[in-house]
Amino acid sequence: MKTLVLSQLQPGMIPAQTIYDTKGLILVRSGIPLTESYIKRLTKFGIHTVAIQEPDAENHYASVLSPIAEKAARQACQLMADLNKHKTLNWETGYKIEQVVYSALERLPLQPYLTKMSRNPILYDHSLRTALISVNLGLTKNYDYLNLDFLATCSLLHDCGMGETFLEDANNAHAFQGFLEIRNHAGLDMLTALVCLQHHERFDGLGGPLGFAKYQITEFARLIAVADYYDRLVFLYQNTPRQAVFKIAAGSGTLFDPDMIKLLEATLTA
Repeated sequence: MKTLVLSQLQPGMIPAQTIYDTKGLILVRSGIPLTESYIKRLTKFGIHTVAIQEPDAENHYASVLSPIAEKAARQACQLMADLNKHKTLNWETGYKIEQVVYSALERLPLQPYLTKMSRNPILYDHSLRTALISVNLGLTKNYDYLNLDFLATCSLLHDCGMGETFLEDANNAHAFQGFLEIRNHAGLDMLTALVCLQHHERFDGLGGPLGFAKYQITEFARLIAVADYYDRLVFLYQNTPRQAVFKIAAGSGTLFDPDMIKLLEATLTA
């Protein structure tokens, strides 16, 4: 263990001790890799020095996360930077988003799905970004931690029915397949299965696979539908954030819940 001043900290370093603010709230947990947003948060709260784990012989820091979860956490950190550049997230709330998503990544039932998704970089990055965007929306909607944790899990797994591919299907068969997989998994909640089933339903009832409408669609599915489509528009189809929001807003009341569109608009930083 060695003690560094803030100017010496770099993303990826592992705090050796949990750091608290003056009220006893956790700023950074021990064993969780530092990110730019964590470092900015420490600066904001006037933390001057941080105890850091010494790197091992291979010059890697020892994370408390499983190798699968650590890989996903490091990728999520890089994707956070991309989202920040696209004015979709900002560093002020970044540390909260990361803590929620990192916590979800640690859940044992997610590990096989993360492994499977990681074999397709497009699916992997899309799932992680959708989780980051969704949690940001959840924070703006003032969800408590329990709901944020469920939301992160649901958004990470919303496309798990695709397997190792990233292919759209006209009848949204992957949504039903994901529902079946998760419904039969004892370690995952039924809410997660419902989100997989409903995230391509339309607010007007003309979506699939079962034609649910309006508030028959669970709130998390209505929220994730907006985050999912926003990510596709910006990162897969090269729209600007403004263009993406304009296209999503065109589906207000038909494709998407109008309230969720307003929520998205409220979270964009420019």
